[in-house]
Amino acid sequence: MLNKVAKILFNIILTSVLLGAFFWFIKGEELQKEYSTFRKNSAPILLYHAVGEPVEIEWPPSLIMSAALFESHLQYLTQEGYTVVSVEKLTELLSEGASLNKVVAMSFDDGYRNNYTDVLPLLNKYNAKASFYIVNRDIGKTIYMDKEMLLNLLNCGMEIGSHTINHAPLALIDPKYLPWETGSAKKFLEEILEGYQLQGMAYPNGGYNAKVLEAVKQYGFTYGLTGKVGVNTSQNFGVAPYEMYRISVVDDGNGIEGLRHRMDRAYLWGFLQTKGIDLNIIRDWLMQ
Repeated sequence: MLNKVAKILFNIILTSVLLGAFFWFIKGEELQKEYSTFRKNSAPILLYHAVGEPVEIEWPPSLIMSAALFESHLQYLTQEGYTVVSVEKLTELLSEGASLNKVVAMSFDDGYRNNYTDVLPLLNKYNAKASFYIVNRDIGKTIYMDKEMLLNLLNCGMEIGSHTINHAPLALIDPKYLPWETGSAKKFLEEILEGYQLQGMAYPNGGYNAKVLEAVKQYGFTYGLTGKVGVNTSQNFGVAPYEMYRISVVDDGNGIEGLRHRMDRAYLWGFLQTKGIDLNIIRDWLMQ
């Protein structure tokens, strides 16, 4: 299984490198200028999970990141001149056609308690904002945030969104349960948060289909986060606000280089999409 995953990742990386090199070779300086302009008009969304002490979760260990590594990410982004915003703020910038130069959004899935104990102090330290996508069934459980913590996140200017009631793979469940996992999840979480209005839905495992898109729109969400690699522009957000791109950030053993590589890959994949080349299609095919 590990060899298969490694092979898939190698093929994805090799494909993106070869395509990038090919375009640079063909167009040279002209294309580099175009790419530079593209980066100034697009923004990545970083996806984190648990940060801090190890927690017992059924996920690869790489999804559990030390607080020290996470802080080094914030330091890097600050030194590079990035403004770190919530996804909700990013959607406002996208809708307004505002400048996205050195803008990056930060997000956290599942609602782990260490997002409050370890992440929030660091976000405040670096004047950064982020979005947290919560699974209703887990609120208040041992390793997850409780109501008071969620309300304190809001008081600190963070965003809270939905990650369904049961962390259900929305594209795979019976469509009759979609109202429960989307509309009811939003309603119940807004009640817990004392009337706070949720804007965003993060699809568990990044999966979705046409029926999922219909449901999140019908039940009042204004945007949705997928598992597709790329960056967000005013153009693609205007066309598909429920299919925003995110970058999964993990502890791959490469420190800051790991984050920088993932961001560069997202910008490159996003740029190639403007040329009619979507490497997400190749990635999905390889993972079948």
